[in-house]
Parts: sequence; structure tokens; C-alpha cells
Amino acid sequence: MPNKNRSYHEPDEKPNGEGWLYSEEQQLLTQFRAETRTLHAKWVELRTFTWIPPRNPVPQTTRRMLRHNALEAWAHMQKTGWVRCRPPVR
Repeated sequence: MPNKNRSYHEPDEKPNGEGWLYSEEQQLLTQFRAETRTLHAKWVELRTFTWIPPRNPVPQTTRRMLRHNALEAWAHMQKTGWVRCRPPVR
């Protein structure tokens, strides 16, 4: 029996502005996380990890981007094979 309450679309942007993408080919995991707004701009922190499940992710790099650039990076990464995923359990 089908579940009528199940959603078949991707969830909307989370209120805390966090999202995760994973590339199985590159074995990389990227976290996009909104930072506190400044007076002039909205910033997003990108954290990249190497990740081979079921091991824990290993931090590699951290950088900041303007929100509109982070949205472009997110879209580009999905077009090139990265998939949305849940945060890894640590």
C-alpha cells in the first residue's frame, strides 16, 4: 500500500542553511553551511572531507563564499555528478 504522506520532491532549503553533497567517484563529501550575516553580505562556509563509508569523514579544507556563489557551486556540483545526502553520523 503506498504511503500518501511520503514526499517525492527534494526538501526545501533548511532553516539553518545547511546541505551536504557527496561524490562517490571522488570519495569527497562537502558541507554547505550558512554563516552569520554581516552588514553587507551573506556568507556560506564550505567544508570538504574525504569519506569512504563506513569510516568517519576526514576534514580536508574549509572556505567561505558569498551565498550567491555557493548556490552556483551547489548547482554545478549536482550537474557534474554530486548527489545530495544526509550528514554522516559521527
